[in-house]
Amino acid sequence: KVEQTSRNGLPAVLLTHASGSSALIYIYAAHLASWVCGGAERLFVSSTAEYGGGKAIRGGVPVCWPQFAGRGALPKHGFVRTSDKWRVLRTSTEPYPCVVLELVDDDETRRLFPQPFKLQYSVTLEDDRLATDFCVTNTDSKPLSFTGALHTYWSCDDIDKVAIKAPAFAGATYLDKMQSPPADVKSASDTISIGAPVDSVYAGVSGDVVLEGAHASPLTIKNSVGWSDTVVWSPYGDEGMGYKNFVCVESAQAATPVKLEPGEYWTG
Repeated sequence: KVEQTSRNGLPAVLLTHASGSSALIYIYAAHLASWVCGGAERLFVSSTAEYGGGKAIRGGVPVCWPQFAGRGALPKHGFVRTSDKWRVLRTSTEPYPCVVLELVDDDETRRLFPQPFKLQYSVTLEDDRLATDFCVTNTDSKPLSFTGALHTYWSCDDIDKVAIKAPAFAGATYLDKMQSPPADVKSASDTISIGAPVDSVYAGVSGDVVLEGAHASPLTIKNSVGWSDTVVWSPYGDEGMGYKNFVCVESAQAATPVKLEPGEYWTG
């Protein structure tokens, strides 16, 4: 079922599947904050997270757009992850519980980012699967360029037991942002383990990424369209951030901007 509710003082939509799985999406920032599947919470949200008031919610799935990280003149990770202008476009229960949220440009966004746009973000809950669909439409009369990511915080029982696996990691060149200055490094393995702070951008690596050891059963992150890069981030050792109980494996368009001509759209 689909239920309008409120959590932490913010309006939200709760999706519930007959299997017992559920997902909670705040309308503020179109922020997916919970996915319970197989009796386990798959997303991590910090106990110190702040809700609303122009703050980014730390954890869950922040939507980074139209800028990834600090790669441009906008605030870090863009402005849609702190926007209170998102609205529920529609909901449905068949074939699965689903919510679609929309954000369009207005005077406030154009002060930061002068171009017209339309964003639609859908979250669909199946019994053992959660599907997201992020669609950017250029409603301007000139080209629109952007970077972005779904900055997903995956929960884990113990970061030291987590393995992140993808065949495409082996031999891939990634940008190691922990080096000063950041430097390209060649990966020797198809498996990433976390034992120190990590901030790596794997350009051109997408497809299936498997998260092992986070919970009893492995979790597969599927990128079937759009997102061309994978970002792995962990503030390992930072007790204040709760580093031991999450790892970010992000579906991203970070290395190369997407360019849309007037009227074109992109989906990831």
